[in-house]
Amino acid sequence: MDGRHGEQEPEGKKDARLPEHDDSRDRAFVGELEDRDDPYEEDIWEPDDWAVWDAIAEGDVLEEEESGEDGFYGDDEPDEQQLSPGDPENPADPEDEEIRRLVLEAQREALLKERTEAAPRRGPSFGTKAMIWIISLTMVVSTFAFVLELFPLSAVDFLRTSAQLSQQETVQAQKESVVSVVTPDGSGTGFIISEDGTILTNHHVIDGYDRVSVVLPDDRRFMADVTESYPESDMAVLEAEDESGLPSLELADAYRLQEGEPVTFIGNPLSFRGVANKGKVIGPVRVSGMEEPVIMMEAPVYRGNSGSPVLDAEGLVAGIVFATLNHEVEGTVGLFVPVDELYRQRRDNE
Repeated sequence: MDGRHGEQEPEGKKDARLPEHDDSRDRAFVGELEDRDDPYEEDIWEPDDWAVWDAIAEGDVLEEEESGEDGFYGDDEPDEQQLSPGDPENPADPEDEEIRRLVLEAQREALLKERTEAAPRRGPSFGTKAMIWIISLTMVVSTFAFVLELFPLSAVDFLRTSAQLSQQETVQAQKESVVSVVTPDGSGTGFIISEDGTILTNHHVIDGYDRVSVVLPDDRRFMADVTESYPESDMAVLEAEDESGLPSLELADAYRLQEGEPVTFIGNPLSFRGVANKGKVIGPVRVSGMEEPVIMMEAPVYRGNSGSPVLDAEGLVAGIVFATLNHEVEGTVGLFVPVDELYRQRRDNE
């Protein structure tokens, strides 16, 4: 049939190159056009269900019978795959989503771990190593310098000397009378001069306090009151409470030592306790702040020796250590106040 005129062609005039075609549908279509009042008036085509096309526009997938007709899916795909997870008839399972998330997270961690282990581990660079060595060396030197400042090399000798002197019974007995005088500001040395707890020490050890703590060599403790104080001689006298039978040292009735004579002194230097040492008398010297001359001695005196008793060859107290001095001739020397000064102060204050 010629589509322009609507006339049927003879069968003999069919083009041999075209395949045979069933023209029954064409004839039916021509008849339908003839029944119309206006053959050129075409009906507007509308789909049977606009909801289907709305679903297509919104991205939803057609139902099985509709999608099959238009060929949206292949014939071999399962029916359940034709619905998306967001379809109301096939809602997503929260547990499946959580499992999927956990699986992906585990895979990501495994991949990260594999990459980390596969990456070569780089050690510190040469500059970092050098810096570490420099810092370590600096810390060692600083520590060594601090130790030397706290414990001079010469201090090692006085510990050796103290060990040798302490083997003597006389020195052992004298050490029992040497105590530590403790205040909130620090501590110094003192020594007991009577069995009921009279103690002699330096004024600067107890300066500012009327009551102090006393520690015996056996670690017993008691409180003592400051009963006498002589700042101009750097001497002080303490009295213990309710004590008796304490070991004590005897004071010499006068200072009689000569230049070059040996002396022994016992104290608590450099945080050690009951250290005995020896020296020899040099002679008197005047120092600022003292009313009367004091005595120089060649001896290793250190911080903490303040208040140490100076003993003569007979074991009597000849004086009390109170300081050191850098003498222009003798060098570094120890200084002690002779016992005569205590007697003089007491007479002047009667």
